[in-house]
Amino acid sequence: MRNRTKITILTMHTGFGGIERFVATLANMLASKYDVNIIANYGKPSDEAFSYSKSVSITYLQPILPEIVSLKQLVKAKKPTAIARELKRRRQLNSSQRHALKKALQNLDTDIIITERAKYSSFVKKYCPSGKILKIATDHNYHQGNKKYIARLLSSVSGFDYLVVATKELHDFYKNKTTTAKCVYIPNPLETIPTRKTAFTAPNLISVGRFSPEKGFLDLIDVMHKVHQTLPITKLFLLGDGPERSKIQSKIKQLNLEEVVIMPGFVKHEDIAPFFYDSSLFVLTSHTEAFGLVLTEAMSYGLPCVAFDSASGARAQISKESGVLISGRDQEKMASTIIKLVNDQTTLKQYQASINRKINSFSKNSVLKEWQKILKTK
Repeated sequence: MRNRTKITILTMHTGFGGIERFVATLANMLASKYDVNIIANYGKPSDEAFSYSKSVSITYLQPILPEIVSLKQLVKAKKPTAIARELKRRRQLNSSQRHALKKALQNLDTDIIITERAKYSSFVKKYCPSGKILKIATDHNYHQGNKKYIARLLSSVSGFDYLVVATKELHDFYKNKTTTAKCVYIPNPLETIPTRKTAFTAPNLISVGRFSPEKGFLDLIDVMHKVHQTLPITKLFLLGDGPERSKIQSKIKQLNLEEVVIMPGFVKHEDIAPFFYDSSLFVLTSHTEAFGLVLTEAMSYGLPCVAFDSASGARAQISKESGVLISGRDQEKMASTIIKLVNDQTTLKQYQASINRKINSFSKNSVLKEWQKILKTK
């Protein structure tokens, strides 16, 4: 009997994050048909934020995820010694990283390799050039018109077979710019689609994500402060963790919202359902979001969404039938929209009906069929 096709997914780590969640869901989905191995640049089993199928194997190259130190903050604080020390540390980390990746890629036994960012595509291009391996790059960032980012991505996938993007907008942007790599649109899959949907019995809001600047959670706290003036019983469930946690907590305290904004930390997928069922709206305040898997997950629970249209992922997923896009990052407009919708169950249920008709296109079965179209090409 012929062995199953071997797929290797190259990622940074298996901790908390949108890309990491995509990798976990993709690996679990593909493991039903293929032998899947994840190569994680950093980490160890105890760091895994998401659940993996028993048939997915994970190889860790280095045990420690490096601490992120902001050079901008060091420059602003005028600390030349600390800047020099950080630059030296980064050179050492990059050297260690290159060595570990080079060794892993040069000894790689696989039929297909999938990368989750341009940096790793560049490593594959340099250290794993074999034409016998089907090479697929995925991109999870919206370019924001950044010419350097666009050029770096296109250069990294030169020699690859495919570039997979999660929105039609990104597909239309890149499809005529790649050389060897064919640009393909495949939406990110949902791990599960619940049969039970929220009943809008509680006037609460929910938002989920990494606590980092691009997610705009400080803006969300300002919006919640405005909402609270009119809807004093409405709570905001803010799920996640990250480097801006202390800043967010400080703003919550400053605006006297400690009893209004609930921050349980990072909640595993299997424990998140009660928060969705106890909410009436999902709110997204990201500055940029290529896809926004959390949006799709919220919709899978029948939750309508309100989002700033600065995030391309929001523009791709939210239509006038499923929620509201707010232009110009207008906090007053977002707050007034939330207040209006929370008090309008008829509109919320209309949004939910539309969402329920479309959500199956993000199921693992539907998305797997799209992946199989390109995985069978070699």
